[in-house]
Amino acid sequence: MSNTGKFRDSAPLLPAAGKTDAGGADSTAMCFTEQERPPTPDHIRRFRKSYTGAPGVRVKHWGAERDAAPRPGDFVFGIRGEKDAGVEHLLGGHLEPTTMQAYQMMRAEMCYESSKTEVLGKTLNRKYDWPDNVKGDPNFRFGVPGAGDTEPAIEVVFPPDAPSLQTTAEQTAMYKRSHGAYEPGEQRKRNYTWDKIGEGIDPGTHSFGGSSAIDYKQGVAKALNPDMEYASCVKPTAFMPKTVADFHKVRADDLGKVRNLGLGDHKLPADHIYGMSTQKFNDWGAKECLGGNYSIEEQMPDPDLGRSLRRGCAPDHVLTSDRVFGVPCVRSDIPPPKRSSVADSKNYGNEPGVKALIYPQTFAQRGVYEEDFLEGHTREALCDICVSSGMVENQARFDELYERARAMYGASPDDVLSVDAIRRALYQEVMAE
Repeated sequence: MSNTGKFRDSAPLLPAAGKTDAGGADSTAMCFTEQERPPTPDHIRRFRKSYTGAPGVRVKHWGAERDAAPRPGDFVFGIRGEKDAGVEHLLGGHLEPTTMQAYQMMRAEMCYESSKTEVLGKTLNRKYDWPDNVKGDPNFRFGVPGAGDTEPAIEVVFPPDAPSLQTTAEQTAMYKRSHGAYEPGEQRKRNYTWDKIGEGIDPGTHSFGGSSAIDYKQGVAKALNPDMEYASCVKPTAFMPKTVADFHKVRADDLGKVRNLGLGDHKLPADHIYGMSTQKFNDWGAKECLGGNYSIEEQMPDPDLGRSLRRGCAPDHVLTSDRVFGVPCVRSDIPPPKRSSVADSKNYGNEPGVKALIYPQTFAQRGVYEEDFLEGHTREALCDICVSSGMVENQARFDELYERARAMYGASPDDVLSVDAIRRALYQEVMAE
């Protein structure tokens, strides 16, 4: 099928021999392309053992996988230390203060009542009047010494043998199967029946796999440098038949050289380049377009720079005359045609400027410009414009605004008014309300 259309069938009436392959499905490229395994969907991945037992991932039950975190991600235990307790303050605390430092410390501590009642290095004196037997006996102690078999207070509050604190072996095994609640450092046991395997296996002492009889050393170094396998640390020279060498010369690739295709020596220079250049002439590229590539003659100033090459021209008359040479860009000196041609590229001054193009007017897209609002109209035409555009509701409303605008501008009944005058009258009425 790959040769279809390339050869002419000299016997079209005879059927083709053999079987044709449609191609594509069992091509060489498809055989060498490794098909990726479909990934596990996100809603099923948390139920797989390979997901819960991934290295570096905390073992978590699949039922609590999507639960919200009990604490925010920036939660930190403890409290922040005070910044004023620096290293110099901690290291200098054991030094004996000077007289001035001791006085300053005493003045700073005088505001506290505890500095008077609890003197440093002495017990708190509450000024009790103790009996003589208490004062005279240095070994006097308050209270009655307890017996050794008395029950501590913590066991009274939290009895260790309480039924609610007891956990049976069945409950522990159940939580290990359901929640994976193994103790820290505990080995996971799958309850295999090791006794049924041959002579029996003790999982505590048995080691799986085989041990090497040869004491193999420097394995990593030999893997990085295979020549260390030999006593001389140099791979011995191996001779091969000439047929094998010729085969490698033709089929193997040489570093930095073109592959030998067996076509012989073409006797071409080393800098020979096959093919045809894309630039048939001395065309300009991107570099020349940006920086230019002008000759020395083209870079010289023009001969008419600073002087006139026109023979018979009087410079003094040109400087003192009001005559303007050349043709203006905007041909406002000639009347514009009634109908402009498509091929006419002249600007007769009736086109919008740069400011109007950058900052267009509000109603420019509808063909209405500011000068249209200032154009005068008769009362009937102005009423038609205001009512049709929705500026006023009806004829009576227009008559009110028209009289207000005529009074504002002092116009007579025969004068014409603009749309801007009606707008200003409407604005004045709104502001008055």
